[in-house]
Amino acid sequence: MNRSATATQFPRVETSIQITPLSTGFGADIEGFDFERLDQHDVAQVRQAWLDHGVVRFRGYDFTDEQHVRFTAMLGDFVKHPRQLKGEEGAHGKYEEILVISNAEVDGKVAGTMGNDEADWHTDTWFYEQPPAAALLHAIQLPPEGGDTFFADMYGIYDQLPASIRRILEGRLIQFTTVFDGSGRVRAGHTAPDTDDVRLWAHVRHPMVRTHGDSGRNCLYLGLPSASTWIVGLPLDESASLLDELFGYVRQPQYQFKQVWQDGDMVMWDNRCTMHRRDGWDARHTRIMHRTTTLGERPFYRC
Repeated sequence: MNRSATATQFPRVETSIQITPLSTGFGADIEGFDFERLDQHDVAQVRQAWLDHGVVRFRGYDFTDEQHVRFTAMLGDFVKHPRQLKGEEGAHGKYEEILVISNAEVDGKVAGTMGNDEADWHTDTWFYEQPPAAALLHAIQLPPEGGDTFFADMYGIYDQLPASIRRILEGRLIQFTTVFDGSGRVRAGHTAPDTDDVRLWAHVRHPMVRTHGDSGRNCLYLGLPSASTWIVGLPLDESASLLDELFGYVRQPQYQFKQVWQDGDMVMWDNRCTMHRRDGWDARHTRIMHRTTTLGERPFYRC
């Protein structure tokens, strides 16, 4: 390597980052990354692996919340979930960039955003105009078993859809309500609708076939399974039937990465081209996770 006088003023410590893809090509393990030094070249390598494989896992590392936040900041602007704002149940005691996902109890109340129930397939904050790009989830405390997380490859699913379905979806919008959250609660600033017609509820609309802002590849974009989700322009019964069929692909194991958590694991996924869900676990045990997210582009479609 040609080292100029200018370059030697800012020496890099060489590292040996290894990226080991899973056999399917969806998901990869990252070895040799230095969370303390956070070299920009190394971060760029990790980011590229994330773009290439959809999900990357850091296993066997020991790093702090501060390093977690610093690393995330090198990937993009932060997104803050409504439940992590100061005073909300998912707020972190020190870092407002971190969402605490936990069933731990403090003074008889759950001190986190979720209990121990199973979480269905979804993309994070699908109801935003600009949903997150990167999501980084760090295991702080785990139950003896359960709480596994599954990721679905929405590139792979789109590529395998029958041509007849792709013709229906391409250029079409999907409508998500902004009134209710995934648990059915009315979101802050909203009131429950006065009609049963979900097409008239307050909403956001995104392309069902989404063009990735970095890779340029198209993937299927579904948000989450909900009776309030509508494929714009289709009769409600046809929309519901087609959504059921599409989620049938998401549930097929050949499109999935299963994360069986170990202490200290962190998984970073691309929220634009993956979906994820979580298994439940025995409520007698505590599971605490810290999550950060970065801002993504507004979903668009380019044929």
